[in-house]
Amino acid sequence: MTGRPGPAPADQPAAGDDARQWREAARLRRDHPRWIVTWLAPLRQFRGYARLPGARRDTALTEPAPAGLAAQIGQAEQTARHPKDRM
Repeated sequence: MTGRPGPAPADQPAAGDDARQWREAARLRRDHPRWIVTWLAPLRQFRGYARLPGARRDTALTEPAPAGLAAQIGQAEQTARHPKDRM
């Protein structure tokens, strides 16, 4: 053994890809401060949690792309501001 890391197995992303996803999660947290946003590396998904006005429970959103999670957050916040539009 040489001690040098080999290529990542085909079913696992490279470590640099995870670093980029963690940076995206941090950016989402800055853009949406009321939300807890994490990158779930084993699932390859972003997850966002928040207690929205009028909700009895926390809202949990999951999306594989940061732009998709941002869109879901925007939609959830819009719905929370206008509860009569939920029908």
